[in-house]
Amino acid sequence: MVLDRGERDDWFGSRFITTFLIIAIVAIAIAIWWEWNHHDPVVELTLLRDRNFSLACAYYFIFAFGLFGSTVLIPEILQTLYGYTATDAGLVLGPGAAVITLLAPFVARIVPRIGAKRMLGASFTIAALSMFYYNRLTPHTDYFHYALARAYQGFGYAFMFVPVTQLAYSYLPKNKNNKGSSLTNLCRNWGGSFGIAFVTTMLERRSQFHQSVLVSHLSSADGSVQQFVNNASRFLLTRGTSGPDAIHQSYGLISSLMNQQATLLAAMDCFFLLGVVVIVGLPLAFLIRNFQIGEGTAAH
Repeated sequence: MVLDRGERDDWFGSRFITTFLIIAIVAIAIAIWWEWNHHDPVVELTLLRDRNFSLACAYYFIFAFGLFGSTVLIPEILQTLYGYTATDAGLVLGPGAAVITLLAPFVARIVPRIGAKRMLGASFTIAALSMFYYNRLTPHTDYFHYALARAYQGFGYAFMFVPVTQLAYSYLPKNKNNKGSSLTNLCRNWGGSFGIAFVTTMLERRSQFHQSVLVSHLSSADGSVQQFVNNASRFLLTRGTSGPDAIHQSYGLISSLMNQQATLLAAMDCFFLLGVVVIVGLPLAFLIRNFQIGEGTAAH
């Protein structure tokens, strides 16, 4: 509830959000104490004592944070700035999933040769670079380049699923596999929820910031603004608009363009921050405890 409605209700400016956040913190604290001390917990937190399993949970969280955050952000900007329909915006996401599906059999074959540590480091590095790639996009970017960026992101994540699964169960007792699965699913769900909340909040806040910056550089006395208004007014006059209305609509067009630029800059900021979060997966790879793939519990 807090993550879903926080941005709409102004976070801590809302008594409703603040109350539910306090309830959530208290409930989580009680749940952690209960699960830690229960002899047969639903979520066995003591599994986090295993370094590799803890790192796998962190990888699942980071993966979901970046994936779900970008999955919400991309259709939002495509529909808002480029006029895409919901269907067309959804199709942009398709190449990423297609790349993951096509590479899955290949990845399963090469993991034993390359090793989970190298694969995970490379996977999250490529995924982070794909986020930074979005910073090069402009209001004139076409469908192909957005789809290419998504495919690039999918290429990075394609090398994650097999090694992170093997990492999670590398030193986990076989009788704890189900408990481990529930905890990794929890981390993935949390990562997705936090990623979506992060993107929606930052997009709104950074849009407001860039609007304030752009407005400070716009003035009716500015020569470039006057030239734009004059050119736009003359064009509108040829379309049958009256003189006063043409001037008024010209200033409205400036405002609309400014808002579009502010939204695009905010989206670029969000992609950059998502990239910063995802690149954390690279140094985490150096903390992985070595294990033999395909032996013992690593095969599960």
